Amino acid sequence: MKVVIENSTAEIVEKKSRFIANVFYIESEDEAEKRLNEIRKKYYDAKHNCFAYILGKNGAIVKSSDDGEPQGTAGHPMLDILKGENLTNCIAIVTRYFGGTLLGTGGLVRAYGESLKKALAECKYSYIYDAYEVSFSLDYDDYGRLESIIQNTNQNVVFGNMVDKSYKMILPIDKVYEDKVRVRYLIDDKVFDRFKSDIESITRGNVSLEKKDKRIYYIDVDKKIKYIYE
Repeated sequence: MKVVIENSTAEIVEKKSRFIANVFYIESEDEAEKRLNEIRKKYYDAKHNCFAYILGKNGAIVKSSDDGEPQGTAGHPMLDILKGENLTNCIAIVTRYFGGTLLGTGGLVRAYGESLKKALAECKYSYIYDAYEVSFSLDYDDYGRLESIIQNTNQNVVFGNMVDKSYKMILPIDKVYEDKVRVRYLIDDKVFDRFKSDIESITRGNVSLEKKDKRIYYIDVDKKIKYIYE
């Protein structure tokens, strides 16, 4: 799954009705309510502030609202879009200023969906990593072979039937060049055992991995690790 790391706003106009979509990163239902209240205050004169949000490691917490629009024309379609984007810890709020012309149920579904898709297209994202943070030192000659292992592991990451080349099973965090190369990685738990075996093989057992407990991370816009689901 992935999270929004840079919020966004977008607007469309459909038959003189304005649809203003806002997308935010959130970490709790309380924060979702806070964001919703901010939007209601900002657009205090709007007739509808429809929303949908997803929370949790596996997107287990979901909620949506049509906020006075015909049932099923706003909140649930918006929620389906967030699910389709494989997002979690995200709230989408679409504000509607009525333009005087009825759009019908199909028109409303399209308008709420299009405004949200436009806002999502402006967002920046990070995948979340169910991973170990691992650091170790190795000789310079071995470091070249390590790079090859990482490249091969990351080359074709498959989720179900979808090959996702933007997700990295092994994510480099930093490296320091001293008498040896000191490296730090996030390593997806699904490949950790294989990675450990490969490292021990190329270093002939002359390596000591420092592994922290498995945690959930994402990488923010400043390329820093952010911990979630503490």
